[in-house]
Amino acid sequence: MLINFIGDIHGYATELKSLLSVLGYRKSSTTGWSVGDGQLVFLGDLIDRGPQQKETVDIVRELCELGHAICLTGNHEFNAVGFVTERVDEPGQYVRSHTNNHIRQHQGFLDAYGNDAQGYRETLAWFSTLPLWFDHGPARAVHACWDPSAQRDLSSLLNADHSPQGSAFYEQTGISGSRPWEARETLLNGLEARLPDDVSFEDYYGIRRRRIRVNWWEPEQTTFREAAVIDDSQRGIIPDLPMPEDAPAYHGPLCFFGHYWMRGTPRIHHPQAICLDYSIALDDGVLCAYQFRGETEARQEHLVWVDRS
Repeated sequence: MLINFIGDIHGYATELKSLLSVLGYRKSSTTGWSVGDGQLVFLGDLIDRGPQQKETVDIVRELCELGHAICLTGNHEFNAVGFVTERVDEPGQYVRSHTNNHIRQHQGFLDAYGNDAQGYRETLAWFSTLPLWFDHGPARAVHACWDPSAQRDLSSLLNADHSPQGSAFYEQTGISGSRPWEARETLLNGLEARLPDDVSFEDYYGIRRRRIRVNWWEPEQTTFREAAVIDDSQRGIIPDLPMPEDAPAYHGPLCFFGHYWMRGTPRIHHPQAICLDYSIALDDGVLCAYQFRGETEARQEHLVWVDRS
């Protein structure tokens, strides 16, 4: 058994093709795809930020349609569909609001399809069919956070393969503060905790944040500073104050996820919970994959990555 799990691509098709080649997947103009031994599982966030978003989608979609790959929904795919889905609780507004910040984050994707209205519609239709998680027994995957409670809360809105049941999924999970909204936020954006009092910090993009992403896979995290998923260069600005309660550590089959913009050389942080997002959209980032071969604890030598071109 070989399953190749691939982290967030964010429109870097050149690096994706390089990584696929390392994994044994190459495309010829005459013979099509030559494929490696294992299945591919993409962890979502194919789009936004990078310069080759349309090409990235085309590559991954073709591999999925040929039966070589599965692609999960990332928060950016959800946002792309939500950008054109009206809210049922606020007619005239959209599930992904059209604020200046949201438009700026999404503009590259919109521009990529600026002269291809049909392709844009078809891409959004494909995004809306992508499952929210993958569970193979000895291995599982989700974009941001594995949470059985959240998965149960969404079960009535999903098909047997964990893909959305049409527009109802986007409409119901777009109602701010509802249980479906909370569950979708957890799976695609991760667990978060509000910082105490008036404490805040500025992220990579200059956005003022009053909440932290919580490291849901590590044990013994008792303070906001310990629990924050953040670059170590910024950790000192997070208050060293006690969390309201300890977050449970992950125990289970190997779980692969992306989303968190890890920095530095890819490495195993937890024996069963493996993040594969190593910030390819940053100049010093890499595109990372893990070659799962049935092991019960993650192995450093199974990590594979390519640098930014």
